Amino acid sequence: MDHQLIALYELKRQSFLIGYIQNPDKFSHALAFAYLNRIEPIFHEGIMKEKYDADPFEEVYFVKANFMDEVYRFLDERNLAGDYDAIGFYKLEEKFGGYKANRIELIYTLEYARIDGRFSAEVWNAVVRDAPSEANHLKSIFSPKDVYFD
Repeated sequence: MDHQLIALYELKRQSFLIGYIQNPDKFSHALAFAYLNRIEPIFHEGIMKEKYDADPFEEVYFVKANFMDEVYRFLDERNLAGDYDAIGFYKLEEKFGGYKANRIELIYTLEYARIDGRFSAEVWNAVVRDAPSEANHLKSIFSPKDVYFD
């Protein structure tokens, strides 16, 4: 991986989060969550993909857009079909990588969407109804108090 790209992303990440801490009302809480956790901000910053045909930091993200798109598409399809049994956390985990293979990525993907106000309460209730302890309280809010630098 390109070390200069990583350094540039980390500089952007820290600058964004410092701005968010200082003026949270000027920033998207979901976008701040994405930056904190190094996940691809697919609901935000679409202008980069339009302008450059790709996100220049694509290879740096811990959770990639392709994975997130698959999860969101499946949630949307099952929601429209009223098939809430299919979207319990353990079933999602099995579908998207198997037992514990992508657990953190799945949790971050779900929390990003929930913080951004995506999907209904019915969807979120179905997801957490069948979830391990680390996923049965998916974040629905994010604030500057949640920001820490590692």
